[in-house]
Parts: sequence; structure tokens; C-alpha cells
Amino acid sequence: MAFAIIIAILLIWTFFSRPAQKTVVPEPVVQDTVVEAVEFSEQEPTPVTEDSIVIDRRHVRLVLSSYGGSVASLYLKDYDVDIVPPGRHLFTSMLKDSLSNILQLSHTVNDDSVVFYDDEKKLVKTYRFDQDYGFSLRVSTDAQGHTMSLKAGLNITEPKNVGDDLRNFNVYIKNEEVQTVTKKIKDSFTYSGDLDWFALRTKYFILAVNNTSGVEKVSFYKIPGEIEQVETRNASFGCYYMGGAKDRFGAEIVSGTDLDMSVLLLPMDREQLSKYNKNYEEIASGGFWGPISRVIMAVLNFIYSLIGNYGFAIMIFGLLVKLVFFPLSRQMIMSQHKMQMVQPELKKIQQKYKNEPQRLNQEMMHLYKTYKVNPFSGCLPLLIQMPIFFALFRTLTTSIEFRHAHFIFWITDLSLKDPYYVLPISMGIMMVVQSLTTTVDPRQRLMVIFMPIIMVWIFINLPSGLQLYWFTYNIFTLIEHFITKRGGLK
Repeated sequence: MAFAIIIAILLIWTFFSRPAQKTVVPEPVVQDTVVEAVEFSEQEPTPVTEDSIVIDRRHVRLVLSSYGGSVASLYLKDYDVDIVPPGRHLFTSMLKDSLSNILQLSHTVNDDSVVFYDDEKKLVKTYRFDQDYGFSLRVSTDAQGHTMSLKAGLNITEPKNVGDDLRNFNVYIKNEEVQTVTKKIKDSFTYSGDLDWFALRTKYFILAVNNTSGVEKVSFYKIPGEIEQVETRNASFGCYYMGGAKDRFGAEIVSGTDLDMSVLLLPMDREQLSKYNKNYEEIASGGFWGPISRVIMAVLNFIYSLIGNYGFAIMIFGLLVKLVFFPLSRQMIMSQHKMQMVQPELKKIQQKYKNEPQRLNQEMMHLYKTYKVNPFSGCLPLLIQMPIFFALFRTLTTSIEFRHAHFIFWITDLSLKDPYYVLPISMGIMMVVQSLTTTVDPRQRLMVIFMPIIMVWIFINLPSGLQLYWFTYNIFTLIEHFITKRGGLK
């Protein structure tokens, strides 16, 4: 009954929390090397012409635009990701007296920099390419009220799993400590205190803007999901949509006459983030389960370094977990077996003392003591393993190492669900086989069928890496039951 109520609540909640489907019109895409007129949304006025400058570095490729001296493309080569939304611009400069008409700037290209300026030299904007994963930016102006816009927000980098990507979009600021300000952005939120850096995040990447000097305030804006080009129900829990954030976020930087900053586009790799000594790694801390997740990821990376395949690394990790917890699991199996053995005597006691609750408890405890049965011993192994399972869930669903990680055959990305549902269905079959071989009470037959169906429903749209782990774990559990049943490894 408890399971039935829980499932009913989940079904009702997920049904009513499913978002309304929206018809989305694709936006024009900016070509890197072509100088052309580009159409923009109402957030950005339409320029007459636009000159583009392509900067090709070791790790990043930038396309700078004369349209407000902006960034039309910021491409991270190692991960095949462009963080600028198609047809949009980031770091677009506007002056207070010309906010309705973004400046068309001239430019000069030097060996290690690009300088944008207006005809009257009221604004000079210099991009310097002295960062491996970004650039430094300096703005000088005689005019008051310089604003630099990132209101276009960051691009969705996981088009095959848009909903999951959107759920991880967040905004962070660093003053004395790193803070998440996402929940403060109802429609907008302005921060005007001391600022070391702020960052916009997708699921796997962060755009960090470091304030060297000159930032007076930063306003953050919520951007409704107007650029979603596939259904967000790809981020579902089981067969139903998992509720959660589905908005992107943009920003505007307000500065005085001079502004110095550096910009970095970085993967959500804690080790790489920590090298900058800016506390970026706190964004990838993993929350409550973070310490366990980091240990799990270290083990998986070590196995991967030996065999070169994260899919097989997950399977070997499942075997290691099963071996480590085998003594506890064996105790649980033996406890279940003993409980099944005393069931006839227990039923007699329950029938005999059904009207005497106190005497019933005494006789039950005496029965357990006589046969050396602990009715709660079967729960202990599960409770001990739960933190590892939750940490593993977080590791397999958020670690960038599994992005585009190939396993075998049809599973070409361990961060996405199994496209043919082979793993979750096989997992359910293994659970049925396991339950049928260990259950002797006929009254539990319904649960034997019911629980695997529920588990398949839960896992069916989760990342294939997690599906693979649970499928592997079930195989080893079945082997473990046969070994224990035959009295092996005493």
C-alpha cells in the first residue's frame, strides 16, 4: 500500500507539473567568416552591417563583431561547444545616451589584440588574447554610463538533452565567498557590492567574468526558454517530465570610465577549475554528496586510465562495490533466509496472541532470540550503501567525463539515455529473475513483478551510464545470491 501511494503521488505530481509545449521558430545562425547583415530579436536592435574578426587560438576560437564590439562566437575546441546562442552577441557595449542604438565600431587588429573604437573615440574597447581559455577585456570611455550586455545568456550546449541542461543553468557571484544567486532572480536581480567574479553556468560549462577593476554593478535577468529547439521532456524522471528550472540567465555589466576584466570559458572539471585559485571549483563542489562523488570519480578515472573506456570502468566499479559490500550483503541474504524459515512459527504466535499485543511482542522477541534472527539486520547493508548510490547518481549524471563518452555499439554517449531502452529493460528482467530465485512466500509474488516495473519506469530516461551501473550491479547480485545459497564464501 505504501509503494502504491508513493507511485500515485509521483504520477499525479509529474502529470500536473509537465510544461506546456511551445512552438519554437529557429533563429538565424551567424557564420564565423562571413560579413553580413544579421537579424536579431527585440532584445538587440538590428545593425546595418557587421564586420567579423575570427581569432583562432589553441583552445578557443572567437568571432568578434563590430556590433558594439561584441563576441559573436566563443567556441571551445576541446568540447565542440559554442557558448554564444545562435544569432546573438555577448559583451555588447552601449553608452547611456545611445542605449536604443548599439554602436557600430571601427577596429584595428594587432598581433595579440583587437581594438574597437567609435569615430569620436568616446569609447575604446580592447580584447587581448592572453588567456588559454578566454581573453582579457579593457574598456575606456569619456562618456558616462557604459553598459556591457550579456543579456543573450549562454547557449544550450546539450541539444539532445535540453531539459537536463536547462535544469543546471545557474548564476554565481564571488565576493568574500561563492554564492548562488539563481533563486533571487525572479525577473531580474542587481548586485552592486564588492565583486571578485560572477559566472553563468550550463550543465557542463561556466563562463567566468573576473572583475579586475571598474565594475560598479551587475544586473542578472531570467530569460524564458525561447530558444529550446527540442522537447524538454528529455530530462524526465521515468516516463514523466521532471519539474525544475527551465530558464536561461543573462547579465548586464555597468561600469565607470574604465573597466578591466578577464573572461574564461571552462569545463565543469573540478581539477581544472581549482588551478586558477579563484574558488571556481566550488561551483562543481557537488553539494552534500560532493566528497563521496569525488572519491568515486577518482576511482573511475583510475580504471579508465587502464582500459580507456568509461562504460567498462563503470562495470568494473560495480564489481568492486559488490565485493566490498559482500560481507554485509551476505548477512542480509542470510537474514532474509532465516526470516523465511521462522515464518510458520511466527504466524502461529500471531494467531495465538492476536488479542494480546504485549504478549505477542514478547513471544516474537523470544522466537527471534531462539533462532538468532535479527529482523532489522537486512536493512543495515542497504542503509550503508545508500550514500554511495546517491553520490554515484550525481557523479554519473553531472560529470563532464561522461559527456559524449562511447561505450559499445549503440551506446555512444553515457550521459544520455539508452536510445533503444535495452539497458533499463534488461535491468528489469534481471530484477525479476533475481526476485523469483530468492522469494519463497507466494504473497510476495505481486511485489516481485511490481517492483522491477517501477524500477524500469524510474530508470528508463536516466543517463545510460547509470543504467549500465545498475544493470551490472543486478547481475553481480544474482551471482552473489547463488554463491550464498550454495554456502560459498563462508
